[in-house]
Amino acid sequence: MIELPLPSLGPDMESGTLLEWRIRPGEHVAKGQVIAVVDTTKAAIDVESWHEGEVLELLAEPGAQIAVG
Repeated sequence: MIELPLPSLGPDMESGTLLEWRIRPGEHVAKGQVIAVVDTTKAAIDVESWHEGEVLELLAEPGAQIAVG
């Protein structure tokens, strides 16, 4: 199983707020596909998958504050 932690989307970013998922459990994900939208202190940013595979579960709800890493 591959976990996809929140990457740092800026030099001083420590966390972000999950605005929405663009994927669902059971869905196939391609490398480079946008999987979520995260709000940082500066902008809403698309987060892309670094891997290909199937989504087993989503571990955070929209509105959740998520730490980098």
